This record gives sequence, structure tokens and C-alpha cells, in this order.
Amino acid sequence: MDALRDTAEESGLLFKKLDERLEPLMLHSHRKDLIAQVSSETDPVSFLPKVVALLFLQAYNKALQAPGGAVGAVITVLKDKLPASTFKVLTEYHATTVKLLALQDAATGDEDDCTSDRMLEKKEDLEERLMPELKSLALGTSKEQ
Repeated sequence: MDALRDTAEESGLLFKKLDERLEPLMLHSHRKDLIAQVSSETDPVSFLPKVVALLFLQAYNKALQAPGGAVGAVITVLKDKLPASTFKVLTEYHATTVKLLALQDAATGDEDDCTSDRMLEKKEDLEERLMPELKSLALGTSKEQ
């Protein structure tokens, strides 16, 4: 933090410490926003970073903004903070999403290629089975807090 402050000062940037009374209000507002986003999200790939951010906020009471490539690392950090059932669904969701994205990258557009069938199978698994289950677990957890 000292190095960051020194660098910011040398750059002419001004960082103010967050008002302690404002921080809980901002976290509450961010939590409500994430809950709304998770509740209404229909795209299975876009859903993953949002639900991971919500679970992180619930577990650590800290806001998180992470790129998609860092989601796996965040999930690992959450392992000890989540119930085993939630963690299992989350890791399965992540693995299926990664497979879907890999298939999308490998797709050739050729009708004889079975990649499109496998993509559809993965997407349906996410949308019909894993997404509703993970959504329920994440939103159920958020109501307890």
C-alpha cells in the first residue's frame, strides 16, 4: 500500500481513504446490484463471473472485479468459504463453461463437424441444470446474510 501511495503521489494522483460510514452502504448497494444481475442473467457464460463476484462478496464482505480468466483462481480462493455442495456445483459450472468456450474457439462452421452438437450439449447442460442450481444456491446464501 505504501508503494502504491508513493507511486500515485509521484504521478500526481490523489487517493482518498474510503469513508468508513460509506463503505457498508456501498457494499450493500453492490450486493443488491449483483443479486439483481444474477437473478436476471440468462447467458450461461456471462453468468459465471457475476455469480462468482456475488459469492466472493458474501464470503469475504469485499467487492471483487476480476477478468474472466481469473475466475478459476477466485473459485479456488472460495473453496474453504463455501458449503461443499455449492463449491461442487460452482466448479462443475466453471469446468463446463471452459469446455464450451474451448469448443466455440475450435468451431469450424463445417456441418460435418460434431463441435456444434457438443457446444449445444454443453450450453443446454449449463442453462437447464447447472445455472438454475447455482443461481438458487447463490441467491439462497445471500438471503441468509
